[in-house]
Amino acid sequence: MEGRSILRGKEKEALRDRWLLRAGKAFERMFGKANQDQLVTFSEREDMACLLGKEMAAFLLEEHAMAEGQVRASAKRPPCCPKCQQPAKRVTKAKEPLPERELTTRAGEIKVRREQWRCPKCRVVFFSAGPQTEVGDGALQSADFGESGAAVKQGCVVSGSQ
Repeated sequence: MEGRSILRGKEKEALRDRWLLRAGKAFERMFGKANQDQLVTFSEREDMACLLGKEMAAFLLEEHAMAEGQVRASAKRPPCCPKCQQPAKRVTKAKEPLPERELTTRAGEIKVRREQWRCPKCRVVFFSAGPQTEVGDGALQSADFGESGAAVKQGCVVSGSQ
C-alpha cells in the first residue's frame, strides 16, 4: 500500500456518492426555503457560501488524505524521521485502529488517521507522511509554489485564500 491515492472502482464510486450527498445538503443550506430568512444581506449570503465551500474543502482533504498510501506505510520502506532522516520503527500495531490527529488547514480543522512511527535515534514519535518527505521536495506542494504557498511561477496568480 505505497504511493499516492489508491482509490479504485467501488471505493471511488462510494466516495463520489458521499460527495454528491454532501454537495446536495450544502446546496439546500444555501438555497432551501428553511434558511432564506437568514440569508438576506449580501454579507450573510457570502458568509454562508464561504462556510459551505470550506466544509466541502475539508471533506475533500480528509478523504484524500485517508486514500493515500502512507496511511499504513510499508515496513519495507518505513518513513524517515523528520529530524535525522533515519528509517523509523512502527509504533501502531497492524490490527490496532489508526490514531487520529487534528490538522489546521486553510479549509479549517480536519481529522486524519495515520500510523505512528518512532525514531530509535532521536526518540521522537511522529505520524507517517511518506518515506522521504522533506520541505520543498515536491511531495507536499507543487514545485510552482514557494515555502509560504505563494506562487513563484510567472503568470500564476494565487491569492492567500486559495
